[in-house]
Amino acid sequence: MILLDKNNNKSQNNRESLDKKNEREPPIQASSKQQRLAKENKSEKKTPIIDDDFNIPEIPEPPKKTIKLTHNSPGLSAQILRDVKTLENKITKVVLVNCERCKEIIAVPIPRDYIVTSKIPVVPVSYVHKNPKGKDIHCITLYLDSDFDIRRQRISDVVISDKI
Repeated sequence: MILLDKNNNKSQNNRESLDKKNEREPPIQASSKQQRLAKENKSEKKTPIIDDDFNIPEIPEPPKKTIKLTHNSPGLSAQILRDVKTLENKITKVVLVNCERCKEIIAVPIPRDYIVTSKIPVVPVSYVHKNPKGKDIHCITLYLDSDFDIRRQRISDVVISDKI
């Protein structure tokens, strides 16, 4: 490739520009820890990156709620108590939750295996339901610990496709 100046003469910097294109950029310097790990991993299979490599602290578990709804809580309707008795068994645990969308206390059946066999300490479980009038389908996602205590809850809208 030949560079020409304004007068169509060969540029004196032609050789310099070609040399610059052929030069490689210097490699990016890695930290000493990354260099050490790279040397160790050359002979071994690649290992997944662990959060400890980046010094990222683990996300703390949310605290347990101090006020917990139980079967003995005052103000529960007879319908909720009936739901708890019919839904709870050896396989299913019923958790009472105050749905902020419905403005009602609802009984959520949770399969015990979901929580007991989980490898994570706080398990998300979503429950799709309607408000008492039968309208407004929505979902409540409960984050439960191993004691079936609610650590956090979120409400979301539900979109149902006709293709299902």
